[in-house]
Order: sequence, then C-alpha cells, then structure tokens
Amino acid sequence: MVEIARYGRRADAELARALLAAAGIPCILSPERRPGPVTAEASRGALLLVAEADADDALPILGHHEPG
Repeated sequence: MVEIARYGRRADAELARALLAAAGIPCILSPERRPGPVTAEASRGALLLVAEADADDALPILGHHEPG
C-alpha cells in the first residue's frame, strides 16, 4: 500500500475514499500520526492508501476533489 493523499479532516478523507470506491479502486484510511500529545486539533487527519498498482488510476480522480 502507498500513501496517495493526506487529509487534515476525516470528512475530506471519507469523501475521497468514496470517490475511489465508486471508481472501483480499493483503498483504506489510516489515522495520521503526529508527534506529541493527542489533542482535538492533532488527531482528526487521515492518510489515504491504495495498492501501488492502483496509484496511477487513483491520482487523477483525487485531482478533481478539492478538500473543503
């Protein structure tokens, strides 16, 4: 699995995951880990991961999605 996007808000990551799923590209979300204590400000991001073979197909789809 390779990271293809990083989102500061979980809702943006969920939308991106849904876009990829609709295109038939399997993906997973992983919590973004930041150094230091876990606070509300530091704990809501997510990484979007896809199989390396799917990365070239996934990136153009995400290129049309601008996080809110």
